[in-house]
Amino acid sequence: MKKIYLLLIALITCVGFSNAQKADLNAVWKFTESVKYGDQTYTNIIYITFKDTGVIEISGRDLGTWLKNESETTLTIKCDRFEGIEGENKIETLTEKELKLINSKGEVNILQRISLPKGKELNNKFTGEWLLEKVEKDGKTDFVGLIVELKSNGIFYTEGFIFGTWDYNKATKKIIFDVKEEKDPFNGEHTILKSNKTTFIMDAEGTKLYFSKIDHEKIAKENGASGLIGTWRLSDEENPDAIHILKFNAPNKFVFVEKTEYSTTTSNGLWLFNKSEKTVLLIGRLDKLRGLNKVIAITNNEISLENSGTIYSLKKEKKQYAKIEHLTFTQDDFYTEGGEGDFKYYDDEQKLPWKDYMEMMMTLVNVKQLVYKYSTLIEAVAVFENKTLTANVNSNPQKQALSIDFIFNGYDRYNLPENTALPPNKFDTYNKLYPEEDNNAFRVVGEEQITTPSGTFDCTVIEVVDSFDRSKKLWMINNKPGIYAKIIDENRDENYGYYHIYELKEIKE
Repeated sequence: MKKIYLLLIALITCVGFSNAQKADLNAVWKFTESVKYGDQTYTNIIYITFKDTGVIEISGRDLGTWLKNESETTLTIKCDRFEGIEGENKIETLTEKELKLINSKGEVNILQRISLPKGKELNNKFTGEWLLEKVEKDGKTDFVGLIVELKSNGIFYTEGFIFGTWDYNKATKKIIFDVKEEKDPFNGEHTILKSNKTTFIMDAEGTKLYFSKIDHEKIAKENGASGLIGTWRLSDEENPDAIHILKFNAPNKFVFVEKTEYSTTTSNGLWLFNKSEKTVLLIGRLDKLRGLNKVIAITNNEISLENSGTIYSLKKEKKQYAKIEHLTFTQDDFYTEGGEGDFKYYDDEQKLPWKDYMEMMMTLVNVKQLVYKYSTLIEAVAVFENKTLTANVNSNPQKQALSIDFIFNGYDRYNLPENTALPPNKFDTYNKLYPEEDNNAFRVVGEEQITTPSGTFDCTVIEVVDSFDRSKKLWMINNKPGIYAKIIDENRDENYGYYHIYELKEIKE
């Protein structure tokens, strides 16, 4: 029995010019390709949706484009997922059931249409979205909690991913499923034991599956009155160093983030609150709290949930006061001819307030430490994780020596990551932004008075870029050379991006 719903949630994974296309290709196709790993050849089945916008969708993601040339009967595909049909293909056959392509190497690839053509759509009482609540077999009941969508085009979706095709035989009262795995227990014809507009029970090889119709209006109403909407932090006694944030959004979507020292994992899904049963159902790919949760208590500041015998405590995240100011300038803004020409801001060095090395040393001679509040944005849930960083300052005007700990990598000498040394940061006359790192491209954008936990300061504002999509915005305190009031450090990389803020908390003398 467990195999039935485990296989249901084993989703297809895979890694855009768009042009409106005719409906003959706008469909869902089944592509069977042979994949070689060493000396072995494996068969891989993939469901491809050719959208009428010219976009290729696979596993719920837009991963490429397609363009049909009517006059030359060719199909150009841009999707590096498919080596066999990538590029220009000659259309050998195109019917309601089959698309036969010949690629540039002369190889034949056949795609089978699995979605129903227009005018032949299904329209029966099983068409729509359903919640597979539970399964029963041999007197044992297991809760599942899986969203199943039986679309009118004959496609069977699980949690937004194509799982196969479906049909209903009214005469025999059976639902017919054709899924990717032939040996899957869901494959084949299954008897409907009981059904009405809102529920049905299906017999799959002796296992009873219970479905209930998804009512979005009811879900939105109950979720809205649940008291759960907001951002919550999950306590984890087993892994106290990890951060777990659960955000309930209206009307029915949630985001769950798990952040450790080395990685951040984000999960999304659907949540349904049941007022009468005092439960909340979380449907999605996540380890903790997945499935049915018994609500033990809800207050304005805390939730207590029971999931499979384990009690979880979640506390409400306080309102974030750190302003998110994304840095939208790029390296192209600093050079003529769209980034290919000359640097435009050589003269800005003269606009910096810190020009005198001796003045900097004398300003810092009695300063022992600079304390900063370091905030890391967990963007998926708009929450900042905060900690304190301390930079030791050593200024000796008599010996012409100055060093300030470089803490703008997110750690200081008091909380160094394993196998990491704090980089030396002695004063360098060539580094005009000291104690920041020496950067090749910066510009002065004006002056601003800002308030930090350490006080209110008149600052010169500088923007910095490098060649790796990393940007910084710096607030130099005009009358305190060597001390920044605030720094924003952002990397806009899609996979490895981050957003950090450093704010001056205290100047220790």
